[in-house]
Amino acid sequence: MEFDAPTFADASLTLDAATKAVVATEALVPGQVIFAEVATVSSAGGIEPEEGFHDEHCDDDECAGCAAVNGDDEPVDELDEADLTTVSPYVVEHFDELMDTCEPHEALSLVDVRKNLFKLLHLHTSNAAALTPFLSMDVLADDVVASLDAAKSLREAHASVIPSSLTDDQVGHLIGVLNKYAIPLDDISGSGLFLHVSKLKHSCEPNASFTDAGEAIWITAIRPIAVGEPITVDFFNTHYMCAAERVEVLTAEGQACTCGVCVGTAPDKTRAFKCQIGGCDGLVHPTQAVFACTKCGAIWGDDTVAAAEMEETTFTTDLEADSFAQLDVIIHDSLLHPFHYIFYSAMEVLTDDSVTDMHMSEDEALSVLYRLVDALEYVVPYPHSEKVSLYNSVAQAHISNGEIAKASAAYTRALNVCAIVFGPKCKETEMFQRLSDNTPTTVDEMAAAYGYEVVDEEDDE
Repeated sequence: MEFDAPTFADASLTLDAATKAVVATEALVPGQVIFAEVATVSSAGGIEPEEGFHDEHCDDDECAGCAAVNGDDEPVDELDEADLTTVSPYVVEHFDELMDTCEPHEALSLVDVRKNLFKLLHLHTSNAAALTPFLSMDVLADDVVASLDAAKSLREAHASVIPSSLTDDQVGHLIGVLNKYAIPLDDISGSGLFLHVSKLKHSCEPNASFTDAGEAIWITAIRPIAVGEPITVDFFNTHYMCAAERVEVLTAEGQACTCGVCVGTAPDKTRAFKCQIGGCDGLVHPTQAVFACTKCGAIWGDDTVAAAEMEETTFTTDLEADSFAQLDVIIHDSLLHPFHYIFYSAMEVLTDDSVTDMHMSEDEALSVLYRLVDALEYVVPYPHSEKVSLYNSVAQAHISNGEIAKASAAYTRALNVCAIVFGPKCKETEMFQRLSDNTPTTVDEMAAAYGYEVVDEEDDE
């Protein structure tokens, strides 16, 4: 953890017996770190050579991965040094054979899930009670058979890896728990299983955020939370996901959401269209099957809805815009509003460094960034980490243009959101405080402020 934070036991929280929701026992304010938790088990995943697995001294910028070049395109599965003390000696000695046994099973297709399972099994030998809460968690019904088959195969091939006090059903259940509840951890390129974070309810309009650092996660209030109110987080990055995609994702994950968009009582802002009433610049959104303007109240007829949905279908598979100018023309001629999720995704692609360098001026890049900011502020009207990233990009672009006052303003906006989403003591919040107070005036100063080494071009030659 980057800072001291309450544990779940010390936090102002309780588990509601009836709803199984974690609820607040005192009022919480935005930016308040509610609790932090270290994963019960955590592991890195396998490394894919084709995604850039290089030898230590490889200097080839165009190398597709040294292992791939050498003819070995299989993921590199190995135990890290930190793994050695958290798995049994049998796993250390027979790791490659265990990987081969797991490979054919869909339920054990992920290397981090396999490692985490071995760690849970080893934990059971020293503290059997530690697994009891996980054995009572719900799992996806569709995964039960596959998880049990994987457990049986594992015991048949490697009986020594599974404690005799655990049944096949229990091992299968643990596999199901890992597949449903393990949370991705960016710093270790893997995942971790958390006892208390896993109990939080998902919401596409959450009142809290979760942040991972190393093998830990902390939960921060992003809205005022009243006594008795459940703590909710967005586990699946649904903030700019249309209602239909949300249903697909949540169903696959065995989750349900009661936000207005998911239950059909609120408009889906990610599907934004231009009002067709002359003189009205309002946005049209669907609430279930009703497309209504937020400004004039006009409701679209079947023909207009069909035309708009046809454009959505076309753009989903055939939207080609390599430059800001091309996308701008498409948006201008479309029934879809610039805030529509299809155009939002297209604008995100345009802000990729490689695309920006090839096809856009710095002013055009800034224009796209500001459009993304406007869209995100409209569709996601609460503090969100993506806003921090966007304001940071805006600030950097302004520094490149020599517009320091505008850069400082963007850093201040990033700071304000960051302090709520991550909490005031987070390193990122402290960084934006410094950047806001002392905004760099050159690109080199900016690089140094972020901790990057500035290499003199003459020295580089």
